[in-house]
Amino acid sequence: MIKRFSIGLAIGILSLAILLLFGKSAQVKKTEHYVVTYSSPEKAGVNGRKLSEIDNVVKKAIDHGVTPGAVVLVAKDGKIIKESAYGYAYKYDMGQLLSRPRKMTANTMFDLASITKVMGTTQGIMKLVDEGKLSVQDRVVKYLPEFRKNGKGHITIADLLTHTSGLASWEPSYLVAANPKEMLDYIDHMKLNYKTGSKRVYSDFNFITLQFIIEKITKQPLDVYLEKEFYKPLHMTDTMFKPGKKLKNRVAATSWGNPEEYNAMSKEKAESFKKWRHYTLVGEVNDGICYYSNGGVCGNAGLFSTAKDLSILGQAMLNGGTYGKTRLYHEKKLREFTSEHRFGQGYGWERNKNWYMGTLHSDLTFGHTGSTGTQMIIDPENNLQIYVLTNKQNNGLKKDGYPNTGVLTKQIATIVYKAME
Repeated sequence: MIKRFSIGLAIGILSLAILLLFGKSAQVKKTEHYVVTYSSPEKAGVNGRKLSEIDNVVKKAIDHGVTPGAVVLVAKDGKIIKESAYGYAYKYDMGQLLSRPRKMTANTMFDLASITKVMGTTQGIMKLVDEGKLSVQDRVVKYLPEFRKNGKGHITIADLLTHTSGLASWEPSYLVAANPKEMLDYIDHMKLNYKTGSKRVYSDFNFITLQFIIEKITKQPLDVYLEKEFYKPLHMTDTMFKPGKKLKNRVAATSWGNPEEYNAMSKEKAESFKKWRHYTLVGEVNDGICYYSNGGVCGNAGLFSTAKDLSILGQAMLNGGTYGKTRLYHEKKLREFTSEHRFGQGYGWERNKNWYMGTLHSDLTFGHTGSTGTQMIIDPENNLQIYVLTNKQNNGLKKDGYPNTGVLTKQIATIVYKAME
């Protein structure tokens, strides 16, 4: 008995000594929980003078015609240390310079384009997986039986989330599909473009399929489900699909119709489609598939929001899936989705994309971009968020396409990290 007591006492003393010697490094790091507030850079341990270099970089991009305007938000440890608006939210109307362009403000809402995939659809999938209503290893046909057509019966949720399903990158579905029911039928009849899992091919159809799965499980339209489970509980009052006429004066203008979609088809096919929009898009989703085939609510695009609203959901992820009294999903499931799985891709989330994230981010960093000129970066190791929202399409489509705002975001990210040194 005395011998066993002595051994136990020795182990206890050794454990205490290790704890005192190594301090916090001997403990499991706990996820800090923050609610988004405003603060000075210095109070967050960031050099404000260096951070202000972002202003010149953005203004230079505007002067060079990259975008008419932008909103940049940087949040560190739950504190918004920079929220700045530049240029104009609405500058051109079908190529004509407005006599009174509308200025950009921090409250401007943006067409997020493909950021919808991660701040909308992926959120829903994460929650359903966390609740045990879905598994990423489930086959799509478990929820959408007709999807099995043309040899697609083996495709899983994970294949869709990682863009390795084999579905086409893009097709003008709206030539034959004019509503969600026809859109689902279109996807059901699609053929594979490559062997599932053999490579990563970014595809909007992957996330439109995920939308239909969410709607099948929840028995709710995607926009209703996301509003009820995410945006309303988090008080994200400026995040929504189809903002409508009442909010039109708060939304940044995007393209002059749908020139990219028109140019992507043969002249004969393009001219056969009679629903082209011949006006500047303000408050209407730019994405043609979302607008023409899916009524403006889509798993791949269609979400509108402000930088501030996005930072709330971003902070919930940095908190491990919790914000205030609201729990969206457990941290373990969040980490699974934001980790690398195939070809450097997370489940929905992009990883280590230096072309817009820069090279100074941590290995845990994840994010996404949108074709309208939107980028987001979330770095858990540094409890950092960076949002660069632009309306680059309102400058008009050039011969070589729209400018790449990823270059601008990379410059901004580099400035942020250097300001943290």
